[in-house]
Amino acid sequence: MTLSALARERLGMTLAVWFAPDTPSDITLQFLRQTLDDVELFVNPRHCVLVVDGCPTAVEPAQEATGAVAQRCGVAPALVINEVNEGQGGAVACGLEWLLENTPVQYLCTRDADGDHDIYDVPQLLRRVLEVQQQERTDAVFGVGVRGDLHRPMGYARGELEAVLNEVTLMTLTAIGRPPNLRYCRMHGPWPDLQSGFKLYTRATAELAARSLRHAHHREPHVRPLRWGVQFITAAELLYAGAIPVTQHRLTYDQQPQTTFEGAGDLARAYGVQLAWLMRRFAVPPDYAWPILDAALCGTLYGTTPGGWETLMALREVVAQEGWGSSPPPAPRRGAMF
Repeated sequence: MTLSALARERLGMTLAVWFAPDTPSDITLQFLRQTLDDVELFVNPRHCVLVVDGCPTAVEPAQEATGAVAQRCGVAPALVINEVNEGQGGAVACGLEWLLENTPVQYLCTRDADGDHDIYDVPQLLRRVLEVQQQERTDAVFGVGVRGDLHRPMGYARGELEAVLNEVTLMTLTAIGRPPNLRYCRMHGPWPDLQSGFKLYTRATAELAARSLRHAHHREPHVRPLRWGVQFITAAELLYAGAIPVTQHRLTYDQQPQTTFEGAGDLARAYGVQLAWLMRRFAVPPDYAWPILDAALCGTLYGTTPGGWETLMALREVVAQEGWGSSPPPAPRRGAMF
């Protein structure tokens, strides 16, 4: 069976749909149609679902975009319209759950709805997952479509802070006795791009990804994990459970077509709450955590930019207060010769 035929038979796809309320409907439709162009080459439209996440202005464009697929293929992707906006984590969990409950697919892919994740990268990511699944003889595998550069899509500050998230996550899991298997990631840099939203799961890892988001919400609804945890929580839980990450380079835009990132005005808090969740979730002792966190913060060049070091120190405060309910240890010193 060819790779494209296998994908059409066994691969499902979910798209979380949310656009800012002031986005013109024609722009929303343009993004959605671009995302769904050629989808039938690799995904049976019956195995594709769009989840509109409490975004009334996107309903009509989503209906029109799925209708265009029906005109080409004779069948439209499913459309789930949630009246309440849960956040991207809730929409992704809903889409994975729908595919698991309503289709027999063995692989499930998540893509953004703004055209940022190119459909032609899907077969290469699937190929990598299949190779590792067969080589390791396990279904505990998930693929990550990694960006060649974190800074161009998101800007310098966010690119550096996402690298910090990846480093701290991997080093922390190692410190608590759950070292991730990174043998299929290291060819793409020192720390895999775990925060990329372009992922491909086996059925087993998709179930765990959706369940981890739901459990995080039920445990701590007040921290709103479905707003910020769609990539961070799922990656951490999958790695903790022993799932093997597999990376494959993908295309991305120089600057994102749109962003649902809510923390641009307070980067220290936006990234600090994620690291604090990591410490609470896995009961990481402060004595383990601070050497790892401070090494990552001292290693990022964001600290050399105007205001960058102050943001990193504010992030430390958030992690300390929300991770352990305490103050952080003395800040690492700067200014040494190197």
